[in-house]
Amino acid sequence: MRIDDVLVSYTMTKKSEVKKIIKQNRVLVDGIPINLINHQVDSNLNEVKLDGKLVQFPAHRYLMLNKVIRTLSANQDASLPVVFDALSSDINREGLYIIGRLDFLSEGLILITDNGKLGRKLLEPEAHVEKVYDVVTKEPLSETAVAKFASGLVIDGTVKLAPAKLVVTSEHAASVTISEGKNRQVRKMFLSIGVLVTKLVRRQIGPIKLDEQLASGDYRSLTKSEIKALSRYFN
Repeated sequence: MRIDDVLVSYTMTKKSEVKKIIKQNRVLVDGIPINLINHQVDSNLNEVKLDGKLVQFPAHRYLMLNKVIRTLSANQDASLPVVFDALSSDINREGLYIIGRLDFLSEGLILITDNGKLGRKLLEPEAHVEKVYDVVTKEPLSETAVAKFASGLVIDGTVKLAPAKLVVTSEHAASVTISEGKNRQVRKMFLSIGVLVTKLVRRQIGPIKLDEQLASGDYRSLTKSEIKALSRYFN
């Protein structure tokens, strides 16, 4: 949450007083005075004090979900199953949204949170957040594909992509690391070299790796260390 929202919602501070209070160094985050009213804080990680008194405020929620194939990366749909169907009924879905959508036939890591700033920062092109995928292909892969990915492919006729890292692990399997997030990008990258992807699994978004113990269709809350690893994208 923004620090000004925390102060207004969970202390007796009036919105008109926030700038003055912060300027007077009366607000400490983890023992350090802050100077921006839009400074992001999370009670999972941060201790906020006003005039030396601890401010209690709700924590953001962070979930890791192992998406199954044939589900939409959406909150709801009139006819098709969606990733939110995997969440148990006791989870309040208000304010939750998906970071890193996957197409209908792809599977693997999806993050779900109510931290809007995190989602925007992770997905903005300037952040260059790396995403790692495992793929299985119909056609065999050659070492020339590695060089083509490294030089930056062209998809959709005219869209030039940033260089990507391709590691061929067998004749029909590879891992690919990209720092962009265009629609169906990985599948289109392989199609541009004449290769059809038959299976696509996302293994990593930024510092967060898919838990190998997490069964397909299951989810869990992020650990404190995982949230801390994401904190670089909070502000």
